[in-house]
Amino acid sequence: MRDSLEATWASLVRPLAKGDITGKRALGLSSNRAAYVSLDGAGLRHLLVPVPDDTDLVTLGETRGLQVSTERFQVGGHPEALYIDLACLDHAQNPTFSAVAEDLLISLNESAASARDAVIGALSRWKAFWSSRTAGLSKEEALGLFGELWFLRRWMGPPSRTALSRWMVTARARHDFQWKAASVEVKTAATISPGGPIHDIANLDQLDNPVTGQLYLFSLQVVDDALATNTLVGLIETLVRDLRDDGQGLTLLNEKLAERGYNPADAASYQRRLRIVAERLFIVGKGFPRLTRATFSPGLPPGIDDVTYSLATSACDQWLVAESPLDEAVSSLRA
Repeated sequence: MRDSLEATWASLVRPLAKGDITGKRALGLSSNRAAYVSLDGAGLRHLLVPVPDDTDLVTLGETRGLQVSTERFQVGGHPEALYIDLACLDHAQNPTFSAVAEDLLISLNESAASARDAVIGALSRWKAFWSSRTAGLSKEEALGLFGELWFLRRWMGPPSRTALSRWMVTARARHDFQWKAASVEVKTAATISPGGPIHDIANLDQLDNPVTGQLYLFSLQVVDDALATNTLVGLIETLVRDLRDDGQGLTLLNEKLAERGYNPADAASYQRRLRIVAERLFIVGKGFPRLTRATFSPGLPPGIDDVTYSLATSACDQWLVAESPLDEAVSSLRA
């Protein structure tokens, strides 16, 4: 559908008058639904959704590059009617606008809700991605995000607002998942290493003890495989489906994805196929091989700000507590 939208916008002739608008009916909608892919005199993209004359106005708070209003238009040879008008005010945001339009058209087709409610739902789901502009994720950042989301969905129980609230997406957090009873640091390696992967530990705080609760290390080992079905985009789409009936949970997921730098508009960039080789959960207890600030008592040498090191999981077998989310030791992570 995204390609069809892009082709339709490209085919439209820009109207001569700045206040005029031109458009074509969006393809793929059922007979009882309609929307118009449109272009105004300034060359800006619009998506017009017709609504009954007695529809309450749709308003949207300040959002960079996106304007939403309820206006009367005459599109092509159709009689003048009332439309909810989604307009992209920033050409640089056109890819995100196309993704929003695609999501909205799918909702119009699949939902029994009113057109107005379908628009509001789509805007709610996408608000986080409009509030921040990112350069996208690097290959390693995308791999790290895949590992965290894999742990969230597979090991933290059914996706929920509670589980999402435990996922820390800011660099200010010591560990990837934190709550009162436990903290989990997630590491993902795309390699085959005898005895287990080697993970880079970015600083002396990553494997330091949390303020409260037990610390765990989750190690995910994957390899690139053209026949594998696991991708970052697929994993996120599965989480979205899991949370489809939980509007607040879905909004929280989108906010955290946006904070990490992910945007569904860039989905084509994140289709790397990964085969899962091993999943291992270690308890970081007494004697576990790690470096922390306490290792360097009374402190780091002058001029040394921090330390990065590599951890060979082949040396951690005695602290291994689970290799499957079904193992008994994992129940404590779902409390």
